[in-house]
Amino acid sequence: MEAPLFSLLQKQNIAVQLYGLPGTYKTTFLIQIIRKKLEEGCNPIYLIDTGGNFPIVRLKSIKHLLQNMIVFQPKTLKEEALLFDDLNIQLHSQDSILFIDDVFRHTNLKNEDSIHLNSYILAQIKSISRRVNFPVILTNQARSFDNTVRPFLQSLTLQYLDWHFLFEKSRDPNRILVTFFDHDRYILQREHGINSSGFLTNL
Repeated sequence: MEAPLFSLLQKQNIAVQLYGLPGTYKTTFLIQIIRKKLEEGCNPIYLIDTGGNFPIVRLKSIKHLLQNMIVFQPKTLKEEALLFDDLNIQLHSQDSILFIDDVFRHTNLKNEDSIHLNSYILAQIKSISRRVNFPVILTNQARSFDNTVRPFLQSLTLQYLDWHFLFEKSRDPNRILVTFFDHDRYILQREHGINSSGFLTNL
């Protein structure tokens, strides 16, 4: 059976979450997918970089293809919500591809309006995912509770997103452990290698 992490690239009409603690290759895998789709000639590719820290330098070897990628860097949660309003109108082409890095970056858990805005944003993401031919993929930080790792704003992500991949460090420093959930249902766990370019491989 092909590892679901890579088989998701053949899916459509779903919203997918990559979550885990910092340093577990979530954004690296996002870069890997973006690179693959740019090399395949996909256009347009939209990236929402909420933290402003997306390592675009890792795509410098294909900089001639970056003209096919549109990057947004919203500075606030309200700005992010307005951006999704626009994207829900703009992404009328089924061939459009959308990625979001660090989706809840601007969230304030003590602010009720912040939670409502995030719910609205996730509803927009789900709506977009139902119209495009490639999964909408987002990364999300996680927190550790009682020896378990849970995505930030887990109740919202379970409500709006379809597939969930938990990224964790393996005992082997050259591997990453990825657990696949369909909504909240555990499916399977697989190890992935890290190649000389720093990308994940299908073992």
